[in-house]
Amino acid sequence: MSFAHVFRLSGFALAASLIAISADAQPGSGRNFYVVTVDFGTAPENFDGFKKIMDDNAKASVSDEPGCREFNVYENPTVPNHLFLFEVYDDEAAFQQHVNAAHYKHFKEVSDPIITSRAGTHGTIFVSYHKP
Repeated sequence: MSFAHVFRLSGFALAASLIAISADAQPGSGRNFYVVTVDFGTAPENFDGFKKIMDDNAKASVSDEPGCREFNVYENPTVPNHLFLFEVYDDEAAFQQHVNAAHYKHFKEVSDPIITSRAGTHGTIFVSYHKP
């Protein structure tokens, strides 16, 4: 149902699973979803709390934002105290709605003091292969 794609973020390899988002994302469809990837790091003593904050943000993003298609959070056991995000939006405007949402502003307010590193990328999906 998905395939793995490897991204390079701030020296870390991010393996993000592309979950079936829509048949529209197939090559030649004319639909290019906007993708954001982020690598967040925290101090070990803050990591469990950060995971809770991130979970709340991810849930609210998908449930409250019509343009947020997916919000995937990945934890790699070989890169301690880091969470990797793979977010999919209808377009860049939908992502801008995300950063202006009340739940994101709350996430940023409570997480900024405990984040020790942040790196990311953004772009559009070129192809997405998945099973129906």
